[in-house]
Amino acid sequence: MSLPLAPGSTESRVAPSAPDAQDRPGGQVRMEDVARIAGVSPITVSRALSKPDMVSPRSREAVARAIAATGYVRNLVAGSLASQKTHVVAAVVPTFANPVFAATLVSMEAALQAKGFHLMLGQSGATPQTQHALISTFLARRPDGFFLHGNRCAPETRRMLVQAGIPIVEGANLRDDPIDMLVSFSNFDAAKALTRHLIDRGYRRIGFASPPWRHNDRARARRRGYIAALADAGLAVSERRIVETPLGFREGGEALRALLERDKRLDACFLAGDVLAAGALFECHRSGRRVPDDMGIAGFDDQDIASATSPQITTVHVPRQEIGRIAAEMILARIDGRADVDRRVDVGFDIRVRQST
Repeated sequence: MSLPLAPGSTESRVAPSAPDAQDRPGGQVRMEDVARIAGVSPITVSRALSKPDMVSPRSREAVARAIAATGYVRNLVAGSLASQKTHVVAAVVPTFANPVFAATLVSMEAALQAKGFHLMLGQSGATPQTQHALISTFLARRPDGFFLHGNRCAPETRRMLVQAGIPIVEGANLRDDPIDMLVSFSNFDAAKALTRHLIDRGYRRIGFASPPWRHNDRARARRRGYIAALADAGLAVSERRIVETPLGFREGGEALRALLERDKRLDACFLAGDVLAAGALFECHRSGRRVPDDMGIAGFDDQDIASATSPQITTVHVPRQEIGRIAAEMILARIDGRADVDRRVDVGFDIRVRQST
């Protein structure tokens, strides 16, 4: 097995495996396994994690590589909980600032509380490093299950989650290779369907604005869906009609202005978030553009703002509450030892056609 590099390292080496870890419940890795792979004593591993200044840089490097290779996480509760059950489920979302996650979390918490479980929440931030640090911190508290809504995990983070040996449900984007279980919808199909709707309404020069997609596989999938719909219809795909922007009303207006500066004949805009779409709509009001006659506006997520504007905004509706409820039921079923739990659930989506297109 080839070991990933520890932060700041320029070397790589091959480490021995920990075969007996696969024979333990959940395949959990022990501190002894890390010590054997690193070629140090268990006490050195413990000190490297809790008192690194007492350990030589060379030993710390070896321990860091062994942890990255095995996905080991310290068990902070093992000594105090004989049953190894915490009745806590951890949930990580990209940000608390986006209300689209609220419906999922509220629904999930209700289903968990009905069975005596509680939800531990965190936001993973914008980078894989932040996501990894948060997930590691949560796993150290030994939750009984994990819900992850956000970007595709880095290989070392995925390894860590697998080695935790607990039920894990992802909720960000439908795909064929979940870490454990998945309940979601296809962002690609949804974006393609909405773009197809704009084309069917007669729009031909369609812009696209989205949150940055470098660390966001949902945004990348929506961008690909938009491009695929244009290509299927024989319409030109132009990078000049595609922009990245942070979420916000002001940012939605700025995105539309930027697109119009690049193409003054733009006749519609698909904004991959209802807040952005509302901001673009307000910009149309400000500049005297009639919606939908001069400019078609479409959003994504069916937030309350989409049906509160005038005109109301056409958008993609996703059953966020269903995602939360089903995710909780999947985790609880696995905790109860059921083996018949579906690994992949597609909740689907629909296009809410309103007056803006």
